[in-house]
Amino acid sequence: MSKKDSANVVKETKKATEEVSPPSWKEIRENLTMQLKNHLEQVEYHKTMATKAQGAIEVGDQMHPDEVEQEETK
Repeated sequence: MSKKDSANVVKETKKATEEVSPPSWKEIRENLTMQLKNHLEQVEYHKTMATKAQGAIEVGDQMHPDEVEQEETK
């Protein structure tokens, strides 16, 4: 690449960088609101899955009481 080409690339890169303006508070707020909504949905999902896992453990313990007693005595 020649020096002239390099200079053009630097100028174009600098120009592109200068044209990018920071996001407005409205855009930032919308993004944060979406993130909050997604995380709250994940909380509900994980609570549901934890309850299901807990129930499965309790049912499994009832189906295999001998193994549970052995585990508790260790």
